[in-house]
Amino acid sequence: MAQLSSLIPLVRERCGGVLDQMAKDQLGRAYQKFCYESRFLARTQEIEQGQSGELNIDSDHVFVSVDFVLDANGRELKSAQDYTVSADGKITALGTTSKMRVFYHIAPQFMLPNEFEADNTIVNRWADAIADGAAANLLMMPSTQWTDLSKSDYFKRRFTDGYRDAFQVAIEALDEQRPTQPRVFF
Repeated sequence: MAQLSSLIPLVRERCGGVLDQMAKDQLGRAYQKFCYESRFLARTQEIEQGQSGELNIDSDHVFVSVDFVLDANGRELKSAQDYTVSADGKITALGTTSKMRVFYHIAPQFMLPNEFEADNTIVNRWADAIADGAAANLLMMPSTQWTDLSKSDYFKRRFTDGYRDAFQVAIEALDEQRPTQPRVFF
């Protein structure tokens, strides 16, 4: 796991004069938004019939959504018809399926601890995008020596491009595990 504070020099390149704590706070917010928008933190869990349907959520993270659910035969189940999902990440089977394989997403919680451990892949692969998101927020702060709205817009676009790229990578990884369903045409 990586520390977000390792990205402070990248934020300083984009937004000079900012204090370390301010940069760290904005890196945390940028990381949260990045994870939420990109859906990169995907998890898989198997639930046997009769087991509690609570999904395992990493510490300092929250449940975001279920992408899809497969039964024991690898057939995709339909939401609200075969299973339901609560807002806190508890899944309930409505049918008689013996085993479910749940593919779901998590994101960091709103208030991150000071020594938060971020995902290595995200921090290493999209460090510039996260630093761009933090810089975009810092450059929007009013009445500071680094306030610059045009640069903020620029870094916001780069941040958006970064989490869109991560979203594409996450979707392609999930699509490899999702079964193809033949379409019937009349």
